[in-house]
Amino acid sequence: MVTVKVTIRPNQADSAIGPPPDCGETAFPVNGFVALPRITSAQDVGFIRTRLMRLFAEKAGRSEGMLFDFAGTDEEGGPAKLPQLLDPRNFAPELLRTEFFHNAEGLAKRLLGPNARFLADHALLKPARDGAETPWHQDDAFRPGDVDCTEVSIWMPLQPVNEANGCLGFIPGSHKWDVLPHRWLSGDGRIHALECHTGFDPGRVVLCPLPAGGCTVHTNRTLHWAGPNRSDAPRLAYVLVFGLPMQKAAQPRNHHWLANKDEPRHERRRRWMRHGGYLVHAFRRVGQIRQVGWRETSMRVVLKVTRRRRA
Repeated sequence: MVTVKVTIRPNQADSAIGPPPDCGETAFPVNGFVALPRITSAQDVGFIRTRLMRLFAEKAGRSEGMLFDFAGTDEEGGPAKLPQLLDPRNFAPELLRTEFFHNAEGLAKRLLGPNARFLADHALLKPARDGAETPWHQDDAFRPGDVDCTEVSIWMPLQPVNEANGCLGFIPGSHKWDVLPHRWLSGDGRIHALECHTGFDPGRVVLCPLPAGGCTVHTNRTLHWAGPNRSDAPRLAYVLVFGLPMQKAAQPRNHHWLANKDEPRHERRRRWMRHGGYLVHAFRRVGQIRQVGWRETSMRVVLKVTRRRRA
């Protein structure tokens, strides 16, 4: 196990700072990830943290199936092991007007090229003392195997993170691999999380502790993990995903672990859509088309329909 050391210069502590001159263009293609000491200001971190903690407290998106327990069975009324909120921008649009978003967009374009576009955001809140481990996985394992993606996820902690509260860990070079075999976490199809269970050595993990407002960047194929939160405070992270237009896979992969997977959030989503959610969804879709373009949005709609049919 290796731990990356990230140092902030004294004059960086409270100022608004974007990606540094060397933002990983050299190391990123080799390792499939990079850790940066600062991507936004302390003021911006406080602003984002306040907004996201409010959304979690209000259970925003729960009825829509957008707020759920990533690592648990997501039962109503029970304590969540690892709450995750998809698309928090739908409930707090100001998140897309932050320094973090501006700097992350610029960073993504530096790594992927000028055609990189914003695709998604999500937030993860590991409860204090017993926040669950995030199992080893590749992000591509959550998608149908008949598409190829080129994406980066920019993961920013909203408090310092280390091994005690669940900093991210990566397997260097794993972004060059195919999608490895995954399975349902604990063998339970109700749980959203997938677990990569073979084909790699977890002892090669590189841990990336960070200050609040630092970030890691990884690709959709990079194998990654985060330990449990054993600290006395919750661990909150906000993630922005940028990428190039999806392509149909030249050699489709068999992601059999997605078959017959029906999480409780799916039923909440269906119920919400039947009771007027289609109108809200359509309104949001118009905004997404403006943001990422018609072609990319259409491809993602097709993928969602395909996944539902397979399930």
